Amino acid sequence: MERTCVKGTTSPVCSSFHILNSSYQLLLSRDWRGEITCACLRRLIQRLAYNLDNGVSVPIVFDPQSHVCMLFVTHNDILIACTAETGTDYMATFIFLHKLIDVFSAYFDCFIEESIRDNFVIIYELLDEVVDNGYPQLTDSAVLGEFIKVLAHRFETPHLLSAATTATSWRKHGIFYKKNEVFLDVIESCSLFVDAHGRETRSLLTGTLTLRSQLSGMPKCHLSLNERAIRAAGVHSAAIGTGTLEDVNFHPSVDLSAFRSRGLICFTPPDGTFDLLTYRTLHPAKPLLDIHASTTTTGLSTVEYTVNLSTLFKEQNMASNVRIEIPVAADATSPEIQCSHGSVVYQPEDDVLTWTLKNVKGKREFKLQAKLHLPSTGVKQTRRKTSVPVRVSFEVPYTTASGLQVKYLKVIEKEGYTALPWVRYITRSDDYAFRFRE
Repeated sequence: MERTCVKGTTSPVCSSFHILNSSYQLLLSRDWRGEITCACLRRLIQRLAYNLDNGVSVPIVFDPQSHVCMLFVTHNDILIACTAETGTDYMATFIFLHKLIDVFSAYFDCFIEESIRDNFVIIYELLDEVVDNGYPQLTDSAVLGEFIKVLAHRFETPHLLSAATTATSWRKHGIFYKKNEVFLDVIESCSLFVDAHGRETRSLLTGTLTLRSQLSGMPKCHLSLNERAIRAAGVHSAAIGTGTLEDVNFHPSVDLSAFRSRGLICFTPPDGTFDLLTYRTLHPAKPLLDIHASTTTTGLSTVEYTVNLSTLFKEQNMASNVRIEIPVAADATSPEIQCSHGSVVYQPEDDVLTWTLKNVKGKREFKLQAKLHLPSTGVKQTRRKTSVPVRVSFEVPYTTASGLQVKYLKVIEKEGYTALPWVRYITRSDDYAFRFRE
C-alpha cells in the first residue's frame, strides 16, 4: 500500500482539486477543507488563463487577495490543479498531482476530457479514497482496484474498416456539373431569457456550417476559419485568444489529422447538401437585441404598456423580419398605440400586440406605447399577464454572434476546373424572451 504523505503537523498538500479543459472551464471540482471561496477560485483561474495565453508557463499562480495558491500540471487536453496555502510543500503537491494522473490513466486508459465527462462518479469515488481532508493517502491504482470495482467507461479510438480506408463511401464517382459551384451557409441560432431585473438567466448559441456541393469529379475542399474559431475547436496557439466554441462536431468527410496539425478543414464533400460542422457556445453570447418592457395601471380600467427596443449589433449591419409579441390583458378594448418605427397589430384572439419592423439598423433605439381599456375586473388579469414574457424573433444577415468567420474556401480537382465558392452568414433568434421589468 503506497502512501504519498502521512498526517502530522505539516500543512495539508491540497485544499481543493480541480480539472479544467483547454478553454479554462471547470469540468470537475472537489473541495475537502472549505478554505477557498468561489471568488478566490475565479481569480486563480483568471490568473492561470492570463499567464498561459501570454506564454508564461510557471505552474504556480497566487491570489493577491488571500494566502492561497493554485498549482497545476497539463495532461493531454486538460489541466489538473489543486489549491493550497502559500508556503505548503509544493514538491509534495506536484508529486500528488502526477500520482493522480497515473491513477486516472490506469482506470480510463486514456485520460482526456471525454473520459472525465463519462466517468464523473468514479472520479469522485477515487478522490474520496485517495485524499483525506487534504492529505493524500492511497495512490496505488492496484490497491484502489480492491476498493473501487466499478467498471469505467474507457475511451476507444474508432477504427475504420479496411474497405473504407481506400474509398470515399459518401461520394460516388462520375458526378458532373456544367457549372461547378459550392455554397456555404454559416447559420447561428440564439436563445436568450432575461428576467424582471434585467439579468440573463439563460443564454445559448448554436451554429451550423451547411454546405451545398455542385462539383464534378472527386474534388478536395480546403476551408480556413478565423483563429478564434480554430482555437475554440481544439487547435491551440499562443497567438490566438480565448475561444468560445464548444461541442464542435465534424462531418465524417473531414480529415481530422489535418485540422489538428494545421487548423485547416480538408474534405471531399458529398454531392448535394450536408452539415459540415456544428457547434455551440458554452458562455453567454452577447445579446443582439434588447427589450425593456413595463406596464402601468391607471385606475381600474386602463393599462399602459411601454416597450423599448435597442439593437446592440454593429451599426453597419441590419436586422430583418423583427417581430415582437407583447402579451396584454384579456378582454382589452380600444387600443391606442404609438410607435416610432414599424407597425403594430392587436390580436385579441391571442391577447397580444404584435410589433413588426422589416429592417432595423444596428445601434438604434425604438419605442412603442400602447394604452388599452379594461373592464373593472381586468386589473388582476393584467398582473397575471405580465408573468408571460415578451417574445422576439429576428434575422441578422452578414454576421455571426460568435465571431466565427470564413477566411477562404478553395476547391482542388485533378481536372483543374474553376469552381465558384459562395459564403453567406445568418444569425437568427431561436427562443428570445424578456420579462416585464419590475
